[in-house]
Amino acid sequence: MKGHRKVPLTKEDPFSFLRKWFGREEPEDVPVTLDLGRRKEQLLRLERALDALASEMRADHTTSDPAWRERVNEYSRLAGDAMNLRRGEPTRESVLDLVFEVRPLFTGPIPDGMERCGPLQDEVMAAANDLRELLPGEKGSK
Repeated sequence: MKGHRKVPLTKEDPFSFLRKWFGREEPEDVPVTLDLGRRKEQLLRLERALDALASEMRADHTTSDPAWRERVNEYSRLAGDAMNLRRGEPTRESVLDLVFEVRPLFTGPIPDGMERCGPLQDEVMAAANDLRELLPGEKGSK
């Protein structure tokens, strides 16, 4: 076609025009350097909390229920994942991948006969939440 100019196609973030329109710059990934000593202590806390919860679930409650057995296995697997991270060189991404898999055993009131799981569940969730937060000095730098 005469007078038709080819415009090169570029792969661009579909929302970049909104950021430009509202005066926001493109976000940059800023690497976060972890405090490995503190993070390994926190991972040990999570590992022990998950192990304690899984042990209580195995000891005091029936494992004939497939869903219950699956949750016991899930907490045991997550404890193993926490141990492996603790023994290696955890990154911010690997820590977040782990803690976002952790979910409470009960989302409402603790059922009768399972009261011993309540404080153990609370410790698991507190340990996971502590790992989600950046520690002082862990802010990324450009």
